[in-house]
Amino acid sequence: MMVKLDVDFEGVRGKHLHEDFTRFHFTSKRKRMSSIISDCGETEHGYDRRIHLKGASEIVLGSCTHFINAKGVKEVL
Repeated sequence: MMVKLDVDFEGVRGKHLHEDFTRFHFTSKRKRMSSIISDCGETEHGYDRRIHLKGASEIVLGSCTHFINAKGVKEVL
């Protein structure tokens, strides 16, 4: 997908995933994995970090308080 979109994947990775980034590996107990990336720009809460989760949909969705709808607007779950 990144190739089709002509995105410099290694450049993006190098900018946001520093050598000391935090990763919580997948476990069958947690049913998800998480990576914390930095230098994302300040958010509404004043952080410059973001967490990315992937795993079982019911587990990931259960961790969320908001989502971005099809129009790009933040909504409360």
